[in-house]
Amino acid sequence: MKNLLIYKLRFIFIYLFCTISICPMVQASVSKTSLISVEPVFRQQNLKTTEIVSLINHYDDIFASETKMANWPNAVYDCAAFLYIPIQYAYDTKNQTIIKELQTLFTYDRLLIIKNRSDVDDLSKRTFYFTVSEYLRRSGIRGDAEKTKMFNFIKKEILNYWNNTYANIWDAESKKFYGVKQRVQYLLTGEYNGDMSYYSAFTDLEFYIMATGVSLSLIEKDMSFTATRDLINIRNSFYQVMQKKVVFQDNVWYLQPNVWKDHPNFQDVVLKKNQSVNWDASHFSRMPAYLHILKLAFQSDITKFQYLDKLNALLSRQLLNNIAMYNPKDGTYAFNNFVDGNNSNFRSNLKKGEKGLLPSEDYSHIFYGWWKMLNTNEVNMMYDKIALKYSYYSNQNPYINDNKGYFQEIVNLK
Repeated sequence: MKNLLIYKLRFIFIYLFCTISICPMVQASVSKTSLISVEPVFRQQNLKTTEIVSLINHYDDIFASETKMANWPNAVYDCAAFLYIPIQYAYDTKNQTIIKELQTLFTYDRLLIIKNRSDVDDLSKRTFYFTVSEYLRRSGIRGDAEKTKMFNFIKKEILNYWNNTYANIWDAESKKFYGVKQRVQYLLTGEYNGDMSYYSAFTDLEFYIMATGVSLSLIEKDMSFTATRDLINIRNSFYQVMQKKVVFQDNVWYLQPNVWKDHPNFQDVVLKKNQSVNWDASHFSRMPAYLHILKLAFQSDITKFQYLDKLNALLSRQLLNNIAMYNPKDGTYAFNNFVDGNNSNFRSNLKKGEKGLLPSEDYSHIFYGWWKMLNTNEVNMMYDKIALKYSYYSNQNPYINDNKGYFQEIVNLK
């Protein structure tokens, strides 16, 4: 009896010791690897989306016609740019009307046709693969043979780009790169890549491949597939770019400052003392989407997630302080052409006497809505203010006016 009592007391002591001392250590270990929540960007259901649905049907009609495709090969690029935000909105808010039309538009046969068209340029194809991969990620592919086939198709294309395809952006670069992986890894070293500064620039051609790779890796994770080593490599390489090539200055950040200073499109940029040549705002408007999926990919790594979240928060501030300049007197915005607030001409060709886009003319990107992926209160407030004065922007910009119904619905999504 005495031995039994001692045994019970010993058991209780061990249990209490474990509960007080060891378990918190275990719990701490678990919490360090648990997923950090990423809030949905869109929450408001039942918003007007008539024009969005109409545009999806419009692209469906174009892609179904050889004649229309031949007359408008840029439709592939435009479709990818226009429909990225509707995809995010549809699945955040479970908008079945949009989802149904997306399921009709995006098919395996469409992917195959677009891949094989010689009149669709390579950038358009890469852009399209990213948007379709995001559609597959948001819709899920579990139990759907067609979507699984699409996933495997895009994965094969992306891995071919990553490992095999000739990857030089400019022929005069110092080395020949076969596979985007080679070019990305070489540029990360910071070694000499040719006489022009922009030969060392990361471009859309790399970013879309890396972003699609991250998107595909998230699909694999959702499906509990064995992680593809190359996709993990792409994900980690993208993070390295955002870590090694970012420069913090005045509580904002810039990607590869001065890397574009020699490029013909930037020759009309007027600089203040100690100012660098930085990205134009339109090309950089894709960055919120990239940061969003990178945050999703690194939810279980608190250090990397917090760094990406910092980039996200600072870019939101940068948008409101450097790019979108609010006039409280009339409630409208003027938009600077460059991410650092520089408002010089963009895409000038001085040799040909072409002035390109004049100050405050490079702002259609705002209306595509990709900036919404920053998902901050200040960005949401900016779009609310734009919505109140929407006719001001559509009246002064012919491109926005030509698509004013669609762009107004995008501005209103929240």
